Amino acid sequence: MIRINLLPHRVEFRQHQILEHVIVFVAVVLLALALVITVNVLYTSSLDDLKAESSGLQQQNQVLIREIGELRNLDNLRQDVEGKLAIVDELQAGRFRSLQTLYTIADTMPENIWLERIVDKGGVLNITGMGESSKAVANFMRALPASKIFDDVTLLVTQEAKLNEISVRKFALNFRRLTLAEQESRAAQAADAQSEALP
Repeated sequence: MIRINLLPHRVEFRQHQILEHVIVFVAVVLLALALVITVNVLYTSSLDDLKAESSGLQQQNQVLIREIGELRNLDNLRQDVEGKLAIVDELQAGRFRSLQTLYTIADTMPENIWLERIVDKGGVLNITGMGESSKAVANFMRALPASKIFDDVTLLVTQEAKLNEISVRKFALNFRRLTLAEQESRAAQAADAQSEALP
């Protein structure tokens, strides 16, 4: 009888199977390792891209903050310049306002009134003078508010005096010069009153 020893064949088959399993296991481990490394590299590059983008946005933000600061400075400068221009306009108007005041006083003054002194105390004027009669002084007092730039005319003193042996009335008046806004308001009221009076 012939005997065949199958053990070495089985051992060889088993070793071959073990080798295949080890190769598959190593291949799976290497594949898993490659997959983990690839995912890590992708996430790292994505994170680096996000960090670079965030850094770029922060730089843009800093530039915009500086530009906003410059715009605010320009806005403050513009407001400062507008304020100075308003002061210049007010001074310019004030320059002609004194001339307008004197012209209006001279224009409203009757022929039989003589002025001795005019004092301007910040919009309140004090006039001292002489008139031919009390009636002349009264006419002057009525003419001042009718000029549309004066208001609140008050007679402080009126007394009889002699000038070159002629009897005259010495007087002192206080009145207020209207501001430009008040003058414009009164002019608008007068225009409204006229338009209502017309049929």
